[in-house]
Amino acid sequence: MHSTADRKTWMSTADPVTPRLRLHDDLTARTILDGAWWPYSRTTVTELTNLVIALDARHLPVTRIMLNAAAWGEHPRRIGVAGRTIRLGWFTTLEACLLIATTNTNQRLDLLVIPPRVPAKIAAAAMATAADKDNTTRAEAIMAAVSPQRRFSLPRPEDIWESEGGGINGHRTGTRS
Repeated sequence: MHSTADRKTWMSTADPVTPRLRLHDDLTARTILDGAWWPYSRTTVTELTNLVIALDARHLPVTRIMLNAAAWGEHPRRIGVAGRTIRLGWFTTLEACLLIATTNTNQRLDLLVIPPRVPAKIAAAAMATAADKDNTTRAEAIMAAVSPQRRFSLPRPEDIWESEGGGINGHRTGTRS
Protein backbone atom coordinates (compact mmCIF):
# COMPACT_ATOMS: atom_id res chain seq x y z
CA MET A 1 0.00 0.00 0.00
CA HIS A 2 1.30 3.45 -0.90
CA SER A 3 1.28 6.37 1.51
CA THR A 4 0.27 9.95 0.72
CA ALA A 5 3.97 10.86 0.67
CA ASP A 6 4.49 8.42 -2.22
CA ARG A 7 1.98 10.39 -4.30
CA LYS A 8 3.48 13.79 -3.46
CA THR A 9 5.22 15.63 -6.30
CA TRP A 10 8.32 17.41 -5.01
CA MET A 11 9.32 20.76 -6.51
CA SER A 12 12.63 22.58 -6.29
CA THR A 13 12.46 26.09 -4.87
CA ALA A 14 16.10 26.84 -5.74
CA ASP A 15 17.04 28.99 -8.70
CA PRO A 16 18.06 26.83 -11.68
CA VAL A 17 21.80 26.28 -12.12
CA THR A 18 23.44 24.97 -15.28
CA PRO A 19 24.47 21.40 -14.47
CA ARG A 20 27.89 19.98 -15.21
CA LEU A 21 26.72 17.69 -18.00
CA ARG A 22 28.54 16.24 -20.98
CA LEU A 23 26.84 14.11 -23.63
CA HIS A 24 28.33 12.60 -26.75
CA ASP A 25 27.14 14.06 -30.04
CA ASP A 26 25.30 11.05 -31.48
CA LEU A 27 22.78 9.95 -28.87
CA THR A 28 21.19 7.55 -31.37
CA ALA A 29 24.34 5.37 -31.32
CA ARG A 30 24.20 2.22 -29.20
CA THR A 31 26.74 2.84 -26.46
CA ILE A 32 27.42 1.79 -22.88
CA LEU A 33 27.07 5.39 -21.64
CA ASP A 34 25.61 8.48 -23.27
CA GLY A 35 27.63 10.89 -21.19
CA ALA A 36 28.30 12.07 -17.67
CA TRP A 37 26.77 14.32 -15.05
CA TRP A 38 28.62 15.85 -12.11
CA PRO A 39 26.05 17.17 -9.61
CA TYR A 40 27.03 19.90 -7.15
CA SER A 41 25.43 18.10 -4.19
CA ARG A 42 23.36 15.07 -3.18
CA THR A 43 20.20 17.19 -2.89
CA THR A 44 17.94 15.07 -5.05
CA VAL A 45 15.16 17.45 -6.09
CA THR A 46 17.39 20.45 -6.87
CA GLU A 47 20.02 18.49 -8.78
CA LEU A 48 17.57 16.42 -10.80
CA THR A 49 15.49 19.49 -11.64
CA ASN A 50 18.59 21.18 -13.09
CA LEU A 51 19.51 18.03 -15.02
CA VAL A 52 16.01 17.67 -16.50
CA ILE A 53 15.96 21.33 -17.58
CA ALA A 54 19.33 20.87 -19.33
CA LEU A 55 18.16 17.69 -21.08
CA ASP A 56 14.96 19.48 -22.15
CA ALA A 57 17.13 22.18 -23.76
CA ARG A 58 18.74 19.42 -25.85
CA HIS A 59 15.31 18.17 -26.93
CA LEU A 60 15.49 15.16 -24.62
CA PRO A 61 12.31 15.54 -22.50
CA VAL A 62 12.78 13.10 -19.63
CA THR A 63 9.76 11.34 -18.14
CA ARG A 64 11.46 8.79 -15.84
CA ILE A 65 14.74 8.54 -13.96
CA MET A 66 16.25 5.54 -12.21
CA LEU A 67 18.88 5.98 -9.49
CA ASN A 68 20.67 4.09 -6.75
CA ALA A 69 18.86 4.72 -3.47
CA ALA A 70 21.98 4.85 -1.27
CA ALA A 71 23.64 7.56 -3.37
CA TRP A 72 21.09 10.32 -2.71
CA GLY A 73 19.67 12.26 0.24
CA GLU A 74 15.91 12.13 -0.30
CA HIS A 75 13.95 9.58 -2.28
CA PRO A 76 10.91 11.25 -3.79
CA ARG A 77 8.81 9.23 -6.21
CA ARG A 78 7.93 12.25 -8.35
CA ILE A 79 9.39 15.67 -9.06
CA GLY A 80 7.73 18.51 -10.90
CA VAL A 81 9.81 20.15 -13.62
CA ALA A 82 8.71 22.55 -16.38
CA GLY A 83 5.02 21.84 -15.88
CA ARG A 84 5.25 18.05 -15.95
CA THR A 85 5.85 15.23 -13.52
CA ILE A 86 9.02 13.15 -13.69
CA ARG A 87 8.78 9.73 -12.05
CA LEU A 88 11.77 8.50 -10.06
CA GLY A 89 12.69 4.90 -9.36
CA TRP A 90 15.09 3.95 -6.56
CA PHE A 91 17.06 0.73 -6.93
CA THR A 92 19.67 -0.82 -4.65
CA THR A 93 20.95 -3.01 -7.48
CA LEU A 94 21.78 -0.10 -9.81
CA GLU A 95 25.39 1.09 -9.79
CA ALA A 96 25.75 4.08 -7.47
CA CYS A 97 27.43 6.08 -10.23
CA LEU A 98 24.79 5.41 -12.89
CA LEU A 99 21.61 7.29 -13.75
CA ILE A 100 19.17 5.94 -16.32
CA ALA A 101 16.70 8.41 -17.82
CA THR A 102 13.89 7.66 -20.26
CA THR A 103 12.46 10.31 -22.58
CA ASN A 104 8.91 10.77 -23.82
CA THR A 105 9.89 8.84 -26.99
CA ASN A 106 11.27 5.94 -24.89
CA GLN A 107 14.85 6.88 -25.69
CA ARG A 108 17.14 5.71 -22.90
CA LEU A 109 20.04 7.80 -21.60
CA ASP A 110 22.65 6.19 -19.37
CA LEU A 111 24.77 8.75 -17.54
CA LEU A 112 27.81 8.31 -15.37
CA VAL A 113 27.12 10.20 -12.13
CA ILE A 114 30.31 11.62 -10.66
CA PRO A 115 30.17 12.17 -6.89
CA PRO A 116 29.92 15.89 -6.00
CA ARG A 117 33.18 16.11 -4.04
CA VAL A 118 35.42 14.53 -6.67
CA PRO A 119 38.32 16.82 -7.66
CA ALA A 120 37.79 18.71 -10.94
CA LYS A 121 40.69 17.00 -12.74
CA ILE A 122 39.31 13.52 -11.99
CA ALA A 123 35.76 14.58 -12.89
CA ALA A 124 36.91 16.04 -16.21
CA ALA A 125 38.70 12.81 -17.14
CA ALA A 126 35.68 10.70 -16.18
CA MET A 127 33.29 12.96 -18.13
CA ALA A 128 35.49 12.84 -21.24
CA THR A 129 35.61 9.04 -21.12
CA ALA A 130 31.87 8.63 -20.53
CA ALA A 131 30.98 11.08 -23.34
CA ASP A 132 33.23 9.33 -25.87
CA LYS A 133 30.88 7.52 -28.26
CA ASP A 134 33.46 4.74 -28.68
CA ASN A 135 33.65 4.11 -24.94
CA THR A 136 33.07 0.49 -23.92
CA THR A 137 33.71 0.93 -20.19
CA ARG A 138 30.95 0.81 -17.57
CA ALA A 139 30.36 3.61 -15.07
CA GLU A 140 32.06 2.09 -12.01
CA ALA A 141 35.08 1.02 -14.09
CA ILE A 142 35.49 4.57 -15.43
CA MET A 143 35.64 5.97 -11.91
CA ALA A 144 38.16 3.31 -10.89
CA ALA A 145 40.29 3.98 -13.99
CA VAL A 146 40.50 7.77 -13.61
CA SER A 147 41.53 7.56 -9.98
CA PRO A 148 42.74 4.07 -9.04
CA GLN A 149 44.13 5.18 -5.67
CA ARG A 150 40.81 6.70 -4.61
CA ARG A 151 37.80 4.60 -3.75
CA PHE A 152 34.43 6.08 -4.66
CA SER A 153 32.19 4.39 -2.18
CA LEU A 154 28.88 5.60 -0.89
CA PRO A 155 28.83 7.32 2.48
CA ARG A 156 27.63 5.15 5.33
CA PRO A 157 24.24 6.34 6.68
CA GLU A 158 25.75 6.84 10.12
CA ASP A 159 28.44 9.14 8.65
CA ILE A 160 25.78 11.32 7.06
CA TRP A 161 23.75 11.31 10.24
CA GLU A 162 26.73 12.26 12.39
CA SER A 163 27.71 15.08 10.03
CA GLU A 164 24.19 16.46 10.48
CA GLY A 165 24.53 16.58 14.26
CA GLY A 166 23.50 13.06 15.22
CA GLY A 167 25.56 10.63 17.22
CA ILE A 168 26.06 6.89 17.45
CA ASN A 169 26.68 4.75 20.51
CA GLY A 170 27.04 7.72 22.81
CA HIS A 171 29.53 9.43 20.49
CA ARG A 172 28.91 13.12 20.00
CA THR A 173 30.42 14.81 16.99
CA GLY A 174 32.69 17.74 17.63
CA THR A 175 33.84 16.47 21.05
CA ARG A 176 36.81 14.39 22.07
CA SER A 177 36.99 11.90 24.88
